[in-house]
Amino acid sequence: MRSISRSSPLWAGSFLREQFALTPRQFGFATSSAILGCIAGPFLSARISDRLGRKAALYIAAVLFAAGAVGSALATNIEIFNGFRILGGVGVGLASLASPMYIAEIAPPKRRGALGLMYQVAVTVGALLATVVSYFMARGLAPTLAWRWMFASVLIPVVAFSIMLIPIPASPRWLAEKQRFDEARAVLTRIVGVDEAHRELGEIIASMEGEAGSVRELFQPGLRAALATGLFLAMFNNWTGWTALGYYLPTLFQHAGFTNPSNALAQNAIIMLGNVFLTLVAVALVDRVGRRRLWIGCSLAMCICLTIAGGLFQAHATGELVVFAIFLCLVPHAVGLGPLPWLMMSELYPTRIRAKAVSITTTLLWIAGFTSPFALPLMEARSEQAIHTVAGVFWTYALISLCSLIWGWKYLPETRGRTLEEIASSWTKPTTKGQEIEGE
Repeated sequence: MRSISRSSPLWAGSFLREQFALTPRQFGFATSSAILGCIAGPFLSARISDRLGRKAALYIAAVLFAAGAVGSALATNIEIFNGFRILGGVGVGLASLASPMYIAEIAPPKRRGALGLMYQVAVTVGALLATVVSYFMARGLAPTLAWRWMFASVLIPVVAFSIMLIPIPASPRWLAEKQRFDEARAVLTRIVGVDEAHRELGEIIASMEGEAGSVRELFQPGLRAALATGLFLAMFNNWTGWTALGYYLPTLFQHAGFTNPSNALAQNAIIMLGNVFLTLVAVALVDRVGRRRLWIGCSLAMCICLTIAGGLFQAHATGELVVFAIFLCLVPHAVGLGPLPWLMMSELYPTRIRAKAVSITTTLLWIAGFTSPFALPLMEARSEQAIHTVAGVFWTYALISLCSLIWGWKYLPETRGRTLEEIASSWTKPTTKGQEIEGE
């Protein structure tokens, strides 16, 4: 559902700017306004997820999605539009915490990686569908109506999302936290069988002993390292290049010669289709290769791809070469750097503190998601001034990707095949380096 906040404004933007005669500053705020709601959403989601459950948080997110979509589509001025975009962004922030966390808590350890990345698959499929729908609306509707229908079309996946929530069970770990052990055991039995359910429930109960689950616990030795890991994952997710480039795809494609908005949309659809395919590659690899190896490999690949893309821009390449360069940078992001933080941030912490911890890391992720595209025009201006092309932007991101590689090699733990309770206890139990990395 995260694609809701991101796909529509990119392609409705040109129509929206004309409708309300926006200045560059107003247009920039309108484009990024939903992210302000996304930043606030995780803290609200943590409270709702702990008190009412992960499933309840997702239902509330769906209501906010719908309200934001309808309000944005019917807005009569830019202030009303921005208000409803922020409201919809709160829904996105809610779902961005509750959805990956719910999947992590209910999935069997051996399949948690692949199932956890289903969240990212849904995001990429949603982005592709939004682009295709926007393409036909841009071609078939008047500009004054096209952007409104682009935002209103969000209601379709929201309704489908709400219906699909009905049969899913509550999180067994949330049920156990609320002392509803029989219900928790019943859910676990459906997932892993009777014997494994009994063992896993025992681990869950044991993991909830001790601290009461306050935020202070995250700053104690052991969990402090877990929190730092989540924060670095959140930062590198958005500052290794693709997040900023993705926000400026229309501009990049139009500069590459695709000046008609519908033609630029067609090029974006190719990128989004590739994104779906590459995310499915990530699903296939994450439980085989492991999180740590996938992160290191994708950081290295991103460093190389950004360096090559910078070289193409330094050579003043245009046309299809630009599409190729952008797609090249998408590959390591879609396979590892994009989906892994959303998966791993929900794996790292004990049940009693998970919602609070993930709210902190997810909030940083959204802040980084705001600052990265916000900074790109400034980086572009500096690069143009220094070397007369935008190549410096790509090379700066390549350097950050190199930092991501070094950090992953030295500090990122392996969580593949381990229960959430085993991962949580590993931060405070002495382990050998091999056990910590390989999860043996």
